[in-house]
Amino acid sequence: MRNFFQRVLWDKNMDKGSLRVKFISRGVSGELDEFTGEQIREVTRDGVVIVVDGKDKFIPFHRITEITYKNGKIVFSKQGAFYDFKV
Repeated sequence: MRNFFQRVLWDKNMDKGSLRVKFISRGVSGELDEFTGEQIREVTRDGVVIVVDGKDKFIPFHRITEITYKNGKIVFSKQGAFYDFKV
């Protein structure tokens, strides 16, 4: 997953706006939140740092539940035990 997010951060050919990442967030009702590839600021060993309302927020990889790309194609699904990072 780390390599995939590094690619999102640096690959100019990727459409960052069409990448959607759902994750468990205890600070939101329903406990699920979402960010786009455009919000990624940094990739660390254990997760990603995104920018929300001008502030950095760390999302650990283990809290990511689903990643979709272009037209809703599922790239990763924790529930479905599916991953295909070849986009």
